[in-house]
Amino acid sequence: MITIMGSMFLITGLLILPVRMIKNNITLLALQSLFLSLIAFLLGSKLGFNGQIIFIGFLTLVVKVFVLPFILLRLAKQLKADKELHPNAGPVVSIVAGISLAVLTYDYVVPVMLQDITSGEELLAAAISTILFGCFYVVSRRSVLNQVIGVIMMENGLFLSALAITGGMPLIIELGIFFDILVGVLVMGAMIYKISDRFQTLDIKKLNRLRG
Repeated sequence: MITIMGSMFLITGLLILPVRMIKNNITLLALQSLFLSLIAFLLGSKLGFNGQIIFIGFLTLVVKVFVLPFILLRLAKQLKADKELHPNAGPVVSIVAGISLAVLTYDYVVPVMLQDITSGEELLAAAISTILFGCFYVVSRRSVLNQVIGVIMMENGLFLSALAITGGMPLIIELGIFFDILVGVLVMGAMIYKISDRFQTLDIKKLNRLRG
């Protein structure tokens, strides 16, 4: 069951790459976070009802499945940011790049470069693939709002890698990460709103021209 949830986590991240509709990507990000929380619940139950992992899974459910998507959807609505019009990579290139990154991770990165790590190999491969998906998504998108989505996707991958290798980090570190993410998104949301209001655009290339 954990392997199935890991596969769904990976597939959801892959589906985000070619989609241009920002609201759809926020929904997919929430769905990916839901699979992440289910993985935490299953791992916690498997390890003798580990209260720390189950609690972190609950926090993931609340913060990443409900709170962050609500903030991002509201921000997208206020900014009328419905679609990325001019991404740096089209849908076909994005999906091919995503599949290539996943194949590279499953066939080389995990079995060769990380061969000493024997616990949670399937989850680790899905986690590293998702981190690479997030990096590619940030590079291939020009909208600041989409780049926030990419950063959260990378964090999902990092969190899953921690679960796969060690069964989770110390609770105080996990709480700090969740707090940082929540505050970071709130601050970035305020900045994005101000940028849009001031310059009437969220396009990174156009904003870069303002440097001087």
